[in-house]
Amino acid sequence: MTETEFIKFYKEKNGVKNKEEAKEKIDNFWKALLKATAEDKKVVFKNWGVFEEKDVKSRKIVIPIQYKEAYTKPKKVLKFRVGKGLIKLVNERSENSE
Repeated sequence: MTETEFIKFYKEKNGVKNKEEAKEKIDNFWKALLKATAEDKKVVFKNWGVFEEKDVKSRKIVIPIQYKEAYTKPKKVLKFRVGKGLIKLVNERSENSE
């Protein structure tokens, strides 16, 4: 599902007037989530999952065109670990659709 398809889906399911308003609501959710993870390093949605900020260490890579070795920069990434409730919900829906 592309971002545009998701915005249309969100708009239809929640009775939002237009696509711009739906996109704004989705963007506000992500901004709040990113701000919360920046402050607390972890956001837990009960039975759904956990968003965590993790550190990724520098690693060695090979650039094939130049035959050079290089190192990536260490960085922080946002990881999502799925919860049991979300797994159960997805499995129930996939069984019902078949």
